[in-house]
Amino acid sequence: MQLSPALIQATIRQAYQLGFDLCSFAPVGEAPHADFFDAWIAAGRAGEMTYLERHREKRRFPALLADPSSPPFETMVVLAVDYHQFDLPPAIRDDPSRGVIASYAWGDDYHEIIRPLLYELDAFIRERTGRTALGKCLVDTGPVLERDWAAVAGLGFTGKNCCTIRPSAGSWLFLAVLLIPERLPEGWTSRQRAEKQEASRKPATCGRCTRCLSACPTDAFVGPYELDPLRCISYWTIEARSIIPRQLRPAFRNRIFGCDICQEVCPYNRRLEERTPRLAGLRAHHERVAPPLLEGFDPAHPYWLNQEAFNRHFARSPIKRARRAGMLRNVCVALGNWGAPTTVPALAQALADPEPVARAHAAWALGRVLARQPHEPAANLLTMALEQETDARVREEIRLALNET
Repeated sequence: MQLSPALIQATIRQAYQLGFDLCSFAPVGEAPHADFFDAWIAAGRAGEMTYLERHREKRRFPALLADPSSPPFETMVVLAVDYHQFDLPPAIRDDPSRGVIASYAWGDDYHEIIRPLLYELDAFIRERTGRTALGKCLVDTGPVLERDWAAVAGLGFTGKNCCTIRPSAGSWLFLAVLLIPERLPEGWTSRQRAEKQEASRKPATCGRCTRCLSACPTDAFVGPYELDPLRCISYWTIEARSIIPRQLRPAFRNRIFGCDICQEVCPYNRRLEERTPRLAGLRAHHERVAPPLLEGFDPAHPYWLNQEAFNRHFARSPIKRARRAGMLRNVCVALGNWGAPTTVPALAQALADPEPVARAHAAWALGRVLARQPHEPAANLLTMALEQETDARVREEIRLALNET
């Protein structure tokens, strides 16, 4: 069945009413940068994100995502939600006693908020076309190169920081796609392209700007448009479960979940007005913006130390993706970069955590305290821990911490 122009416009209006900020369409075909993605994977960029290595042909040809018993997918509805709320004040962002959390995680998990809206949008289309087979609803968890399709659909362009950028809204966008079997009208693509060229004769690009590449504290960009996650703060604080490379830790400063630096410096993101997301679940929880690092060690609510307290404190939050041990690891790195003696009691608790990855980073952080000035309790903690520790990786961190003083 073919989508009529009237149904396309009705779908766009319905998408906005549901809470999406952008909605456009693209004919399903081959992802434009599938070759680049395959080379990126072959270069070992995925690290611990092994899920990216699966379903490579489906990433290249999204039509393959259709159930064999259902009609083939002909059209991709590409949608975006603008999650920008406000810029973090420097006094808070640069306070070493606080842990900075990426702005996309200030509210509830966007996957759980957006996915039901995709189902509703698919139901809206099905009701008007008579289709019984379900569309495919994906919120950056399926094998689709969303940024490719956002560019094809005209929602924005891929910037040098590897984010989708819409000149009027910046790059603070959640992307989602809905694959449906209905076809676009004949000539729709060419008409849309002509309309865009009429509206703006010069396509938006990054031009000669390289602020994002220069600002990255870990030099995670191989070059424009190519990120090496194995040097990226977001990768290590969210996706990775292992020990963070020692040489990278100081550059993390106080960022404990994700990193917005390459977006914060982007000219398209500067001077954006503060706004309240239309989807209530995305609105910031005050305690998730930049929590005091020592707060989660308080016996009243030890959410860095206790799994039940962690689950309760971060209910419905994407922060749970990093898991409690991962977050405690990240917090220990931030405490080490703070390096104040007041961190020692919290680090003593982390040094006794059941998870080796947390203990390893607690040892490193105590070494950072000692490196600044003699601190007998910190030295005693490390010495006693070395006598009891059985994990080889943690023992190495303890020895290095003691030797660096």
